[in-house]
Formats: sequence, C-alpha cells, structure tokens
Amino acid sequence: MGVSVNLPRMRPLSARKSAILSVLDVGTSKIVCLVARLDPIEPGQPQRGRTHGCRILGIGHQRSRGMKAGQVVDMEEAETAIRLAVDAAERMAGVQVDNVIVCASGGRISSQHF
Repeated sequence: MGVSVNLPRMRPLSARKSAILSVLDVGTSKIVCLVARLDPIEPGQPQRGRTHGCRILGIGHQRSRGMKAGQVVDMEEAETAIRLAVDAAERMAGVQVDNVIVCASGGRISSQHF
C-alpha cells in the first residue's frame, strides 16, 4: 500500500510575468544555493513548448558541516552552512530568498512545513 501525501502545488506562472526561483542543494560534501529569474520568452523565439527562459542571478556555496553520509548529525552546524550559502546567493543576486526548493538525498527523508 502506498502512502498518500498532500503536497503544496506551485501556482502556474503567467506567460507575461517574471518570477524569482531559489534552489538549495544540501549534500554531504557541499551546500549550494542558486537564485534565478524566470523571464518570459518573446513570441517567435525557438523555445518550443516553453514560456520562460532562466537567468542565473546568484550562487552561493559552502562546505557542508553537520552532515555525515547524507544525514544531519549536527543541526546547528548544518543550519549555519545553509544560512551562509543562502546569504552568499542573496548578496550576489541582490534579492532576498523567501521560498526555496530543497534538493536532498538520503535514506529516510522527512520534512516539516513552517
């Protein structure tokens, strides 16, 4: 039997509006935060089936701390490394990250929504 999970859905992006996208990759060796802007593609450009192009605005990276074999072993150290990576990406991009897509791998992933 499968487990039913209700996940929040992203709202569709208007074909005429830009949007800021933030992605956080948390790994055992490094943590990377990327901030990008999705810009509408001009009609007639060769981007079949796509409404937006992606422009990287900022990137921040840190050596992982508090992680071992894909698991958090020290929450405070991991939080510090994540905050430093996000801060560097925000400063480079000149924007504040409000929402982030998190990429993580590991044996037993769980999450909390705040």
